Amino acid sequence: MTARAGSTRTEVRFPSGAEVLVGDLVLPAGAGPHPVLLFVAGTGQQNRDGDQVLPDGTVMTNPRHHWVPDRLAEAGIGMLSWDKRGVGASTGGDRAPGDPPGIRDAHASPRTDVEDLLAALAFLDSHPDIDNARITVMGHSAGVYFACRAAAQTTIPAAHVLWGGVHMPIDELARGIYDLAIGYAARGPAERDWLRANVPNYDGPAKRWPAVLAAARAGAAVFEWEDESGTHTEYLERLKQELADPLPDQFAHVQTPVMVIHGDRDLNVDASEAHAAAGALRAAGNPDVTLTIVPGADHGMRVIPNDVSEDDRMRNRFIRHRDDPYSEFFIASVIGWIRDTWQRYPRGR
Repeated sequence: MTARAGSTRTEVRFPSGAEVLVGDLVLPAGAGPHPVLLFVAGTGQQNRDGDQVLPDGTVMTNPRHHWVPDRLAEAGIGMLSWDKRGVGASTGGDRAPGDPPGIRDAHASPRTDVEDLLAALAFLDSHPDIDNARITVMGHSAGVYFACRAAAQTTIPAAHVLWGGVHMPIDELARGIYDLAIGYAARGPAERDWLRANVPNYDGPAKRWPAVLAAARAGAAVFEWEDESGTHTEYLERLKQELADPLPDQFAHVQTPVMVIHGDRDLNVDASEAHAAAGALRAAGNPDVTLTIVPGADHGMRVIPNDVSEDDRMRNRFIRHRDDPYSEFFIASVIGWIRDTWQRYPRGR
């Protein structure tokens, strides 16, 4: 257990089916039970700190999961995040805990991601230091999809925060992402050369996408292709589930008070998706939907200065080379909304 100013950070373990997930529970100082936020990461191979762990074990660091829980703890709110199944100290896949994750999609899918989310909720629900009537689920990016799917299977969460989520179907989203790279390269030789140097084979996934999509729709388990380095395999179970359970349909499951929050400089997911998500929640009968657009913030809620060029922003989208400060507007909005929700619903909704 590591003590920080105003908080404690404890490594915890909890079962999810045959797997064991390992994460950090950060709680405010003082006696509980405490309200808590469960952080749900997206599809990437993320550890509890929000770092992306590449198949060979290389860690692409991201300090978000230290910044967010520390600020929450200062406001009297705990947070749980965990190494995703098959990543870090968590079990999963044909590996020992702590080994490189390999290709996580070989054994993980939206279904297992939702199973793990539900296991984390069950852990919090039974924890003696947690106020189980004040558990908020916060999904980020594809974590919004998992949080919405899980909402159909549990009544534990008292509130939801949906951060940087997608409303459009997965095939439209992927096509937009690939078009972004192809469009940048088409601007001219300098842009094309930069992509080749920094994002090798950037056009490969875009060219393969129609065939990958067709294979998934046909029910194939994998899609294989060859290049100069050999034969490669793409596992399709995740895509097949996303096609079978479309992203736009999942928002109807969330009937708790919900905050939809999005940066207006998000190049990963356009802010218009937040407006569509909020509309879908309201159309499904949720009477308590708060939509917040964070000025100047990107997908990770870093604030992009106004004098940063569009070209620099685009390059940051591909390789994350900037280290701008996190949005105070974002964290203050989330904390304020959660605390006000407990005032509006003091005994739960």
